[in-house]
Amino acid sequence: MSTITEPSWAAPAQDLRTATILVVGGVGGVGEGVVRALLARGATVVATSRNASRAAEFAARLGDDSLRTTTLDALSPEFDDTVQALRGEYGGFDAVIVTIASWGDQGRKPLLALTDAEWDTLVAENQTAVFRAYRALYPLISRDGALIQLNGLSADIAFPGGGGVALTAAATKSMTRTIAAEMACRGARVYEVILGVVRTRARRLAGIDDLRWIDGEEIGVHLAELITGTSPLSDTPVQYFVDKRTGPQADAPEL
Repeated sequence: MSTITEPSWAAPAQDLRTATILVVGGVGGVGEGVVRALLARGATVVATSRNASRAAEFAARLGDDSLRTTTLDALSPEFDDTVQALRGEYGGFDAVIVTIASWGDQGRKPLLALTDAEWDTLVAENQTAVFRAYRALYPLISRDGALIQLNGLSADIAFPGGGGVALTAAATKSMTRTIAAEMACRGARVYEVILGVVRTRARRLAGIDDLRWIDGEEIGVHLAELITGTSPLSDTPVQYFVDKRTGPQADAPEL
């Protein structure tokens, strides 16, 4: 079992040795730190990617016996069949974490300059994919488990040049809040965690880094607390983690 540095705000480390957690998009930049933190707490983690070779490289690089990787594309016609295969292999999950987002291929572009095709792609990959993931995967979560979406601050603020990303972030925030209200006391808990800038591996390799940014492992520590119900925010459906010094908070930051 690997170890990580515990944030000053964290409670004593949770024991997840009996937990199986699915991280949709876990092979991505934010997902990697989350996966590392959950593995450090003993969880069996199933991390997904839309790309098989990327998933295989991720598994080889982390080299943890409790890590499983698989391909999963929420927009694929075979998505429901893949989910049923996951049910057959794992039975169910103690938590499902959804951390998927796409900038599309258009780069930074004013919102009203987007073509219909660019718009459709952004909505499909950032909104429809999340909806399909929720619909298919929520029934696989244990009643005392958790569904968690990781989202960005663009869900709350204007994002010039990235309006397509921002509006879908706002839409999935609303979607998650609605499901949390609809499923209250009826099934797994539902959380929306809105993040500040994260120190991803890709950014560091590109020479883009700032020690004030949030480490993915710190996000994973917070998610472990939500999954086990030991976080002081366990009854708070929408949360913000934008400052690594103060840690996760219930209230939106002043921006």
